[in-house]
Amino acid sequence: MFIKITSGQPVGDPIFEHQFFALYNNVSFTRPIASEDVVSRGFAFYQESSSPELGRYEVAEPSTAVQVSDDLWEQGWSIRQMTGDESADVDSKQGQSVRNERNSLLNITDWTQFNDSPLSETDKESWATYRNSLRDVPSQSGFPWDIVWPELPI
Repeated sequence: MFIKITSGQPVGDPIFEHQFFALYNNVSFTRPIASEDVVSRGFAFYQESSSPELGRYEVAEPSTAVQVSDDLWEQGWSIRQMTGDESADVDSKQGQSVRNERNSLLNITDWTQFNDSPLSETDKESWATYRNSLRDVPSQSGFPWDIVWPELPI
């Protein structure tokens, strides 16, 4: 991709190679296209970059391109803190994800509590204690982010 450079700054949106060639359809460019062919026409190479790593309540938004070298610019990012509503939404989704995991663990251990379960009464009680601990997961002080999952009975 390419970006127009005016007074040393990127202007407008990046364009793809075919769009660049269309601007200069009477010019025969070498392949790969040479830096001097791009720069002499007031453009620079442009590359997207991956979103930066974020904290739990941060959002990355595209910002002004950043110059990497004389003929290369890269997507810039700005990081902002989430609003209260966005943070609450993230917490809600995480809470639902943890509850789904907990429910799955309860479902796959249902058999331990059936009357015809092959477990001894002592083992059944161990599994019942485990299942009660699973039900208590949402009441942990670190919920929904810092969960201490109960250990499986042996």
